[in-house]
Amino acid sequence: MIKLFNYTLKAFFIAAICFALYTVGIIAYGTLTEYHFEDTIKLSQDAENLELLSDSTFELISWNVGFFGLGEESDFFYDGGDDVFQSTETVRKNMDGVLQLIEAHPYVDFFFLQEVDSFSWRSQKLNFFQELEGLQNSYQTHFALNYASNFVPIPIFNPLGPTFGGLFSMSKHEVKEAVRYDLRTESLWPKRLFFLKRCFLTQRISLEEKELVIINIHNSAYDTSGEKKNKEMNQLMGLAEYEFAKGNYVIIGGDWNQKPPNYLPIDASKEYLDQGFAGNEIPEQWEWISDQRTPTNRRLDIPYDAELSYTSVIDYYILSPNLQADSVAVIDVAFAYSDHQPVYLKVSIK
Repeated sequence: MIKLFNYTLKAFFIAAICFALYTVGIIAYGTLTEYHFEDTIKLSQDAENLELLSDSTFELISWNVGFFGLGEESDFFYDGGDDVFQSTETVRKNMDGVLQLIEAHPYVDFFFLQEVDSFSWRSQKLNFFQELEGLQNSYQTHFALNYASNFVPIPIFNPLGPTFGGLFSMSKHEVKEAVRYDLRTESLWPKRLFFLKRCFLTQRISLEEKELVIINIHNSAYDTSGEKKNKEMNQLMGLAEYEFAKGNYVIIGGDWNQKPPNYLPIDASKEYLDQGFAGNEIPEQWEWISDQRTPTNRRLDIPYDAELSYTSVIDYYILSPNLQADSVAVIDVAFAYSDHQPVYLKVSIK
């Protein structure tokens, strides 16, 4: 009996030492390979002799594509589910669904995509940009990393591994300038080594008078204190107001990870109710534009079930006062390809 106890104790200490060494090694590796982003990164070449756009009406679609791994059949460990990875066939099905939606809307001027992966384990290393090559001749595209980790060690026994993803913007019109703006709201070390480094992506279009500035965003989630949300909104709206003051037109769209003002989902938990905009985060005459009739996001604790899944609205737009929304609608695909649904907007210059 004493021998068995000693063997058990020895095995426990060996396991504890191995785990400690593994943890130290992962943190050391993450620190040495950490990606550092400048405050602003120019993503486009200097454009000259651009044709000035005479259009006064524009159509957009924004969609968080869930790294092509969070379709209707998925739950996810970080949201209370069990799954970490989906099969290659499932990821490809989701990716094909995104591509088909883009192809089905050739008249749309701009696409804002969030959580677009590139060579990540969680998306089975499939290359979305290669799949998109057939369409890219019709668009100018820009990609801004906001998740760049050589190895994400969670969950411990089935780690996410290499994870690279970000914001992807597509424009049917010539882009004068595209820029990645870092939001500097990442977590403290060492957590920041394995989580997102938030940013927003701008594309600038030259009009006959002034410019159209379109902004693709994916703001912080799980921000119970509101500190990150407030910092991100202050920086985002600071740039937006600066552009509007110059007479430019500003459209901001994406995954806000917060409910819009005056939206009250059915049977919302207190945790969710605490994560919403009050309405005073933007200046007077700026507008929140959302379709609150159809959910844009679902919780990933279970595979999608129209009766049981908790849903909400966290994907929408903000417009500067010199623009008006002609129509906005969630494109209801029953969460077939992502835990988010695409949101369409038609907007006109006043």
